Amino acid sequence: MVKLILVTHGNMAKALLHTAAKIYPFDKKSVDVFSVSGRVDLQRVAARIKKKVSPEGTLIMVDVFGGTACNISAGVTHGMKNVNVLCGFNLNMLLAALGNRDKLSAEELAAKVLESGSKSIFNVTEKLK
Repeated sequence: MVKLILVTHGNMAKALLHTAAKIYPFDKKSVDVFSVSGRVDLQRVAARIKKKVSPEGTLIMVDVFGGTACNISAGVTHGMKNVNVLCGFNLNMLLAALGNRDKLSAEELAAKVLESGSKSIFNVTEKLK
């Protein structure tokens, strides 16, 4: 199973994970969540993320490209095999990750999650015209 790590500013990751659990049951302990807001020791967070990476495959989802969550995640995993860091994650992406991480490789899961996220972003008003 591909390891899933969520890294965001504030409580975004925790809130999305809580919401996802209401839609798709899963073991919450199987997903690691990190917040990089406030008075957080960023070196400690980076070390903890690095410890959680699985050699079998890891998908790290972060909120904003170029933000602290992204920079720490990309920096600490740079050069590691079977690790993908995706930015801009939303609830559809999280649900896709949770529903497919036990049947896809890390690379396949990253592609599936990106596809799900892309398909879920559109102008509803325009679509209904």
